[in-house]
Amino acid sequence: MFSASRKSVSLFAAVTMAALPLNMCSQKPNKAEVAAVEGWLGKAGKLDDPFKDGSFKVGDDVFRNQNKSLTETINELPTPDQINKVSPELQNEINAAAARVRSQLKFYDDVTAVSTAMAQQRVSATQELPQLIDSTSTVQLTEEAKDVLLDFSKDVLQEKACELAWKYYMQQNERDAVAGQLNTGTIKLSYLDQIQNQEDMTTTIFLNAIAGAARSRFSYALAWQDYANGLRKKAYALTGQGKNVITHPNGGDITFGLLYSIGGCTKSPAP
Repeated sequence: MFSASRKSVSLFAAVTMAALPLNMCSQKPNKAEVAAVEGWLGKAGKLDDPFKDGSFKVGDDVFRNQNKSLTETINELPTPDQINKVSPELQNEINAAAARVRSQLKFYDDVTAVSTAMAQQRVSATQELPQLIDSTSTVQLTEEAKDVLLDFSKDVLQEKACELAWKYYMQQNERDAVAGQLNTGTIKLSYLDQIQNQEDMTTTIFLNAIAGAARSRFSYALAWQDYANGLRKKAYALTGQGKNVITHPNGGDITFGLLYSIGGCTKSPAP
């Protein structure tokens, strides 16, 4: 029994002595290391969020810029060794902040991909308009007339796609946010109001509204229903995924319809 007891005591002593050097060798952070952690926390705390407090910023670049800022910030995160040296309270704070930045980065990665694809689709649709004009022409058009029709077609396509996004795909809280910023002048519409008095967007009224606006300006030029139907199909193609959503890290869904509106329908007022 004594022999076993001595072995137990010796084992306890060995474990205790083995643990002591680790505690004795733990290092306190110097001022520069603490400053690095606190400095990163300060930078992370100043990051903007284009969807903060139910508002939003407009423009195709806003999400790419946010994505870039988040990426730069997470890449500057202090190393695990630096973080482990500071107080437990500061460790908890920086780990929570890093988790928030990473979740926002994932969100804005997704948003950037969607908004970039939408911008590319708008460009492609615009590039297809000359073919639509040629295929629905009833007379030989001069280049000047084609240019005028092309400008008109671009405006109408943008307006119809934006109205589709607004009426069918955006959530009510998103409409309220857009309307509020339009009313206060924080943003403005980026398209002309070509189609007047359209209270319903059923196919017949939709086509007649486009054809009526076009015919009033180009009475001799096109097969109006074919032309209007072509614009209608392009507008629906641009916004067809509008009900899809991306969930914001702070809660709530952002529809593709709102993303389309931000990139294709609104702009900041001129300074």
